[in-house]
Amino acid sequence: MELKQIEEELKRAFNGLLMRSETDEPFEFYYDEENTADKLNEDTVRKLAGMPAEYPLEVVEVDYFFRNMTKVNPENGTEGEQQAQRFRQLQEKLQELLQDVKVYKVGEDRISVLILGKTPNGEIAGIKTVVVET
Repeated sequence: MELKQIEEELKRAFNGLLMRSETDEPFEFYYDEENTADKLNEDTVRKLAGMPAEYPLEVVEVDYFFRNMTKVNPENGTEGEQQAQRFRQLQEKLQELLQDVKVYKVGEDRISVLILGKTPNGEIAGIKTVVVET
């Protein structure tokens, strides 16, 4: 599958969704434009995020990261149920289109979140957003 098709499918999956934290932030498609990274590790992710080497970085599994967004809370009614379903679909789409998908959280307080994996052609791609944790 080509990068452009992966981009279109991911954009369709996250269209209208906001990452919930202390602020609600949109998702964006992300890929390593310069194709300079051959592997995903902490140093690579910091460089891709444009962060200095000393910035804290946490790596979590996709299921763990989306756990609160995919949970149906009866208090949120039908709209909340639909939103949880959309997050489940986004999570599934990421895992379907990309290999070895992980969530990389870089920074403190205002944290850059990159959900990255490898395309079938070996490119680093995924989505990014921001969470605020104070």
